Amino acid sequence: MTEPSDLPTDSTEAENHEATVRTLGDFRLLRKLGQGGMAEVWLAEQVSLSRRVALKLLKQELMREEKYVSRFQREASAAGGLNHPNIAQVHTVGEAEGQHYIAQEYVKGMTLKQFLRKKGPPELPFALHIIRQVASALKAAADAGIVHRDIKPENIMLTGKGEVKVADFGLAQLYGPGEGVDITQEGMTMGTPLYMSPEQIHGQKLDPRSDLYSLGVTCYHMLTGRPPFEGANAMAIAVKHIHEEPTPLGNLRPDLPKPVIQIVDRMLRKEPNDRYQSAGNLLADVRRVQKAVRGATSVEEIELANAPVAQPVQSGRGQLSRRTAIGLTATLFVLAGAVSAGVGWVTRPVDPLTVPPRPSDETIVRKGSAQEQFIHAMVLANNEDAFLEVLTWQEKSDREWVRKAEEQLALMYLQDPDRWSDAEAMLTTIESYASENERYKAEALAGRAALLAYQGAHQQSRNIQDSQLASLQEKLPPQSPFRRLLNEARHLTDQNRNNSRGPSKPPAGPAP
Repeated sequence: MTEPSDLPTDSTEAENHEATVRTLGDFRLLRKLGQGGMAEVWLAEQVSLSRRVALKLLKQELMREEKYVSRFQREASAAGGLNHPNIAQVHTVGEAEGQHYIAQEYVKGMTLKQFLRKKGPPELPFALHIIRQVASALKAAADAGIVHRDIKPENIMLTGKGEVKVADFGLAQLYGPGEGVDITQEGMTMGTPLYMSPEQIHGQKLDPRSDLYSLGVTCYHMLTGRPPFEGANAMAIAVKHIHEEPTPLGNLRPDLPKPVIQIVDRMLRKEPNDRYQSAGNLLADVRRVQKAVRGATSVEEIELANAPVAQPVQSGRGQLSRRTAIGLTATLFVLAGAVSAGVGWVTRPVDPLTVPPRPSDETIVRKGSAQEQFIHAMVLANNEDAFLEVLTWQEKSDREWVRKAEEQLALMYLQDPDRWSDAEAMLTTIESYASENERYKAEALAGRAALLAYQGAHQQSRNIQDSQLASLQEKLPPQSPFRRLLNEARHLTDQNRNNSRGPSKPPAGPAP
């Protein structure tokens, strides 16, 4: 089992780069961390803020034409607006001494590529942990209208605490929609065509489903120790992505549960319409498999009630598939036995008293509107899948009900210690609506204050209560469940004002 302590504390362990100190604008370059096809990466100190960053220095040949410079600045700045726990934050984009750069969050740890080189394929719980967090990052990016275009093991960071962060949002945007990549160019790195989608190789316009294909290639590599297609040069690999099928994952890893194989196979389909239609759909299936793995003692038990993944059913717009048609059946996770202890740090058992029972015998019906879908979810009560179904409604008129569903999901996730990272991500989504209504900002802060109190970070929770929420409390109605979360956070921090005693258990059942 891969433990957080197995991961290095610095990404430079794999290589011994020269130490050179020089300045570039506000940055003092400390040492070179590595280089790729588009940039050199340096560990640097941002002097004005006294913080360390990963400073990416764009290669001059990419910056010779003004169209590339303007697109780089525009798209990298847009990526800087992404705020998600599984995305390495872009701090700033700029130019100094004729050098264009991106200052990005410095993540201590190693890339997935380095991990695979040192340790080989991870055990299944850790692999699912990685897939889930990357999928969560891609969902946040897609919601913001951003396609990464360069998902690969080198751009997936693993921290010493086992967190996963996707890097290089913004940097990969240099290859814009409809432009493709010249895979015959001199010096073209092999890392890119190894993970490209067929439509990206063809130079077609890309959407988030292209990132899902690249994630599928990455997952195949992670689970087998090698990518699905290899060749003597970039062109040979690209041709295989377009015309050949990989060796079936099940042939190379017969020990894997069929649901895991089906998830990866779906991401690897050549036609975008045959893949998952959104990262949210992928995320739902990965979560289901994680729940099954958590409660199972054998592969056979995981597959006990498995139904095959169905073909996607296209909507009238041809963009999103009906989630109920493509997901693994809910009965997959009604497994015999209690949650097994000792599975490891990734799949720690949850106190059953803190988790509301999940209905397993209720059918989620596709309704005629987002409002009806939300009401249906409320009737089913604590059914995550029912609220996730609301999120598949995408029209402008659906936004109110989608946001109501997101609020309910945040409340549910807060009650499950194993879903606290999902709670944080959902609260971040809710907070992004603050420009429309300050209530969303207040809800996100109240939820975050409660989450910190549950985790034992009482002083941080108190800081949110006393400063950030001071002028926004009136935005929370007295009967709001977020107001009750705030009151609970106050109660917990008052109890622990003098001495933090570690994580506190949330109350039984979600806030009403």
